[in-house]
Amino acid sequence: MTTAFSIGEALASGFKLTRRRPLRVWAWGVLAAAPSLLFGALTLRFFGAISIEELAAREPSATVMAQIVQFQAWSGLLNLLQALIAVVIAAAVFRAVFFPERPVRFAGLKVGMDEVRLAIIGVAMVAGLYAAAIVIGLIAFAIGVSLWFVSEAAAVALGLLVAVAAGLAIWGVALRACLIVPASVGLNDFAFVAGWRLGKGQVLRLLGLSLAIITVVIAMELVLMALIAVVLFLAAGVNVFTIAAMLQHGAPPEVDWPAFLGWGLAAFVPLSWLQGFLGTVMLAPYAEACRSLLAQAPQDEARPVALG
Repeated sequence: MTTAFSIGEALASGFKLTRRRPLRVWAWGVLAAAPSLLFGALTLRFFGAISIEELAAREPSATVMAQIVQFQAWSGLLNLLQALIAVVIAAAVFRAVFFPERPVRFAGLKVGMDEVRLAIIGVAMVAGLYAAAIVIGLIAFAIGVSLWFVSEAAAVALGLLVAVAAGLAIWGVALRACLIVPASVGLNDFAFVAGWRLGKGQVLRLLGLSLAIITVVIAMELVLMALIAVVLFLAAGVNVFTIAAMLQHGAPPEVDWPAFLGWGLAAFVPLSWLQGFLGTVMLAPYAEACRSLLAQAPQDEARPVALG
């Protein structure tokens, strides 16, 4: 029997989860947005301590270089923190889809074996994709070089054709392998084999689901960005002239921390919920697709407890 999942039901799963667990979604957003708030404070501190003229100088002073190195180091740490937070949130979203009635604490956020498995799988998949891209690039380059002295146009055309074809193949493999991540949470194990099997015959549906998610998220972000722009430019009294003046004359020498913290905290509540909502809309559909396919799997195969 051919198994399949509904793109519409998978796409709706994030909205259903948000309606069912709004506070949980907000907690995920708070955790996801925290590094961004820290990065904003770090950026303000950096530009408040260094003028635009100092940054634009041909030979930056030792003080400027020290500030730049410090800024890059903190940025790197925040990026690492954000990646770890993304793993924790993804595991929480997947558990909420697979086990909707399971009681949780702290909005399902924790650091356990699910999170360890997701981190290991994520690193392995990214490393595999990079390795494949490097190999494909070398093959395309070798083909181009071998034909270069025969026909430059043929060498370039064939090299590009090989690169495009291989890129599409990698994309197809990535789509089929994308169920490995949620399946590892649903099956409580490293689901490299099980997740790969679930993706068999589902590449086009997963492509459609991915494109639908991207379309929905971009549409929501455009609408929300327009609303935020209206609030900033009208209600808060910020306009392009003050921004242009700041860029021309540099940031003020001292950051107005009370004002920054006030505005930051006021905006943090709705923006963090928005980030949690968008993250849920992007992650939950893959877990729902995986849950649906697992429910249709043969009875002798491993499946989550919630699916019987």
